Amino acid sequence: MRKISSRSSIVKPSPQRRLIAKANELVRSGRVVYDYTAGQPGLPPDEELIKTFYENLLKDPFNYFRYLPTKGLDKLRVAISEDLKKYGGITVDPEDIVVTSGGVEGMNLSLISVTDPGDEIVLLDPTYSVYWDLAVYYQLKVKKCSQTIETGFQPDVECLKEVITKNTAAVVVVSPDNPTSRVLNEEVFKTIADLVIDNDVWLLYDEAYKHIIYEGQHVWIHRYSRTMEKLISINTFSKDIAIPGFRLGYTYGPREVINEMVKLKGIFSITSPVPGQWFAYQALTSGIKEKYLSKVLPIYKSRRDAAYNAFRKYLPEAKVWNPPASMYLFPDMTPYLERVKMNDIDFTFKLAEEKGVVMLPGSIFGECGKNHLRVTFVTQPEEKLEKGIEMLSEFIEKLEKKA
Repeated sequence: MRKISSRSSIVKPSPQRRLIAKANELVRSGRVVYDYTAGQPGLPPDEELIKTFYENLLKDPFNYFRYLPTKGLDKLRVAISEDLKKYGGITVDPEDIVVTSGGVEGMNLSLISVTDPGDEIVLLDPTYSVYWDLAVYYQLKVKKCSQTIETGFQPDVECLKEVITKNTAAVVVVSPDNPTSRVLNEEVFKTIADLVIDNDVWLLYDEAYKHIIYEGQHVWIHRYSRTMEKLISINTFSKDIAIPGFRLGYTYGPREVINEMVKLKGIFSITSPVPGQWFAYQALTSGIKEKYLSKVLPIYKSRRDAAYNAFRKYLPEAKVWNPPASMYLFPDMTPYLERVKMNDIDFTFKLAEEKGVVMLPGSIFGECGKNHLRVTFVTQPEEKLEKGIEMLSEFIEKLEKKA
């Protein structure tokens, strides 16, 4: 038999991708589907922005489809720099920004640039499922600190002090979070900032959801003394201007890291989607981004509250937290799963097949996600959100009677 790469083989198939595919399969078969899987906005991009983009594309199609420099559209990188100054009060030279094919490419390029096989990284548990797979693929040793619902998913600062040492190559932080939707508090961030500076450690900060906040505000760790020396910030346009299908994001950091990333990106993807870069440029320079966020955030907040209240109503034994940001509930379903004698992965596949209700198993996000569900609340209207959670309850009652 011809060889299959061992590098590829050590990464296991993702239940997340299989369940998203299952939801699409059920829709194609004509089933009514209650889909809580995809971490994407539930509303399309701004209509005015789409029209402007289309008109400009027709006027200048060559420039919208040609190759761009690997680092990205110059105008867009300037606009990103101005946007960071506007929202975060930070100064980032456009030359220290690379436009990436989504946030995931930003994380891939960052890890390749600042780690070697056998290096030690720190993850918070649970965290975005892809990051566990990247650690396996790049043969990195993982140390972790747990995040639980009892503490609002805030990691223990004493654990952080224990695991972030001079042996650590990088710390990966997501805030607002996926899958828990929490925003790290000031004490945790200050601790992380001090530790990465004192121990000369890279800080990989995933800020994909920095504009999806309902209460409180995003924490710009950049303002802590000298943090920018260690910071690699990974961002996406998938959430704030709702273009996940364009696969567009950006990363900024110290120039020596960005230069390494650009070199590697030239091997992997050459350039990021050019039409998407023009779309993002128009969003950042027209004022439409602000207008769009002011429109959609109240809708998402209402959907969050509807999903949370539905869990309290139909599944009162679940531990569920009403988050201040992001797109997900992350309820702990332990009492129910223990009674029906199922793990969260088998449970979610059976739920999808029998009821057309598709949610993600918490254990794919880390050991501390065991027996949880990740429930996206932004992609469906309130009535459908509540109905799917009611059907989840009915499904559990049926299994309990059989157990």
